[in-house]
Amino acid sequence: MRIRKLLCALIVAIFSLQALHFSARADEGMWPFNNVPRAEIKRKYGFDVTDAWLKKVQLASVRFNNGGSGSFVSPNGLVLTNHHIASDTLSKISTAQIDYNKIGFYAPTREKEVKAPDLELNVLMSIEDVTARVNSGVKAGMRP
Repeated sequence: MRIRKLLCALIVAIFSLQALHFSARADEGMWPFNNVPRAEIKRKYGFDVTDAWLKKVQLASVRFNNGGSGSFVSPNGLVLTNHHIASDTLSKISTAQIDYNKIGFYAPTREKEVKAPDLELNVLMSIEDVTARVNSGVKAGMRP
């Protein structure tokens, strides 16, 4: 009898949840710097995306050679990223006595910073549409 009551309560709860209107709205996106939906951003948020602003954001964005991304947060090259991106480097600078993935790493001064072995950051300096140049090299009858 108790199982029947529990089952009935569960069914009522499921139908009640279905009756509620849940609205999931995606309001994000990833756009290349040369194809940002400026008009939509202006309409939704009242923010003018200028060429100067885009260039500043572009030059502040970095790609780590281990697959992650981040941003410059200082004029001296300080970069902010997620822990899972930094964990590879933290492992490489750790020792048998100190596990920086567990305890974290903080350099209170520039002198106490540690060089990240084999880490490379890439910055997108410019974007150029090469479609016409590539298409001009494609001749009729060429194999794919």
